[in-house]
Amino acid sequence: MKILGIAGSNRVGGSSYNLLRTVLEGQSGIEGQVIQVAEVSIRPCELCFERCADPFYFYVPSKFQALLERLSCLDYSTKEKHGEGFSPFSGKPCALICVSASGSTFNAFQMLHHLQEFAFMLKMRVVASKHWPYIGLSAKSGGLGSDAVLREADTIERAKELLEQLVQEVKAAG
Repeated sequence: MKILGIAGSNRVGGSSYNLLRTVLEGQSGIEGQVIQVAEVSIRPCELCFERCADPFYFYVPSKFQALLERLSCLDYSTKEKHGEGFSPFSGKPCALICVSASGSTFNAFQMLHHLQEFAFMLKMRVVASKHWPYIGLSAKSGGLGSDAVLREADTIERAKELLEQLVQEVKAAG
């Protein structure tokens, strides 16, 4: 089974990347890959918003937001070409993880809520966490260093639980 993790931070090798890499590596039956948006050239679409709504403004790094906007336009263009019933993301399960040094509950919840709305717009199925805020994992990295999150055993355990729930959803979907 292939699982793609997207680290939305503007920092290469940051907390989000380290948490995703740690959780995905060594998992039986999972071929995990982590993409860091900090390493990818993502420019705003020059034509997308001729036909789509205005850009979004929320609690996500600008480069990651550019990726979200590009994916939404890909989905829109696919519907335009293949009709309303087809979407490359429809029905696909996804898990949401937000990492911050402060672990601010309010900001993390806002970020998770934004990602949830985006996933719903693409008709994806968001896997619920067993822990508050339930729409994903709000992870405190425990410090400013990019490896600080790796010292947070509870965070890693909750991320692994969420990954296991994602795997079960993928298996159930066939």
